[in-house]
Amino acid sequence: MVVLLLWGTPSLADDHPPTVTQPWLAEWVNRGEFDAAWLNTLLAPLTPDPRVLHLMDSQAEAKPYYLYRKNFINAQRIQSGREQMRLHHDLLQRIQKKFHVPPEMLVALWGVESDFGRHAGGFSVLRSLYTLAAHYPRRASFFQEELRQFLLLCREEGWDPQVPEGSYAGAIGQMQMMPSTLRAYAVDFSGDGKRDIFHNPSDVLASIASFLAGHEWNPGGILSIQLNQKINPDLGTLISPSLDAMRPWQEWQEKGIVLTAKDKKPDPNEPAALIRLEEQQGSRYYMVFGNFKVITRWNRSSRFAMVVHELADLLRRKPTHD
Repeated sequence: MVVLLLWGTPSLADDHPPTVTQPWLAEWVNRGEFDAAWLNTLLAPLTPDPRVLHLMDSQAEAKPYYLYRKNFINAQRIQSGREQMRLHHDLLQRIQKKFHVPPEMLVALWGVESDFGRHAGGFSVLRSLYTLAAHYPRRASFFQEELRQFLLLCREEGWDPQVPEGSYAGAIGQMQMMPSTLRAYAVDFSGDGKRDIFHNPSDVLASIASFLAGHEWNPGGILSIQLNQKINPDLGTLISPSLDAMRPWQEWQEKGIVLTAKDKKPDPNEPAALIRLEEQQGSRYYMVFGNFKVITRWNRSSRFAMVVHELADLLRRKPTHD
């Protein structure tokens, strides 16, 4: 009933409503996507959240990798991840059969994003997105579009926009997807007619798989190979400018990159990039491949992609004591 009232006929806003002061909101109204009075009633009471603006400029991804890793990989999270894999074994097998993404990767992403649903964020998604859309010029256009996507998602799913909580950047649910990503990739895997990314592990894990598969996850593909610096002494001069600058593995071989006998050998045409991550005793260098790049479509940080990769590897291995 609350939802119906909210999407129905709201009261009038003040003399300087958001649809007047924010031209991008007026554009939504002009396109016929939203009612001006409804938007003004919803958004006019909101004040900027200073915590959101502070956190946007002090993100964890800015830490050196050895410190960043500690936020996500520890004995408790590894143990919890293994428990989740046991608990949801049959579900994960069914998801893998449909989307061709391995269970440990789904559980690792779930664990890194929300500690398996324990910490899905305590910020009002509506207030966070409006704060960033109206008061964070560096990425205002991005967050304006995410706010629009969030309001459309609320309409489609029957959510009251004032209720959902998420991250300070507006990511929602146990897998912390941005609204545009949720609209595109979230799935109702349980078949109950709802994409319940807040409470239903079936929908959460399948939505993660849907995203990875939708970004061309390669079943059985290589994610990364750590390079031996003793036989590759000049790696610092070869670092790729970005993962979008991947080149065929054969070209890296021609540049002198050498693998060890135990390393899995990539196909000569497999796209690859060279990255550096900061460890306490110095840098480590990795060749990364297509599946690693797929994870960065979830979060652009190579640190994020590597920590998910490492946690997935730990979850896949058979524990010595469990």
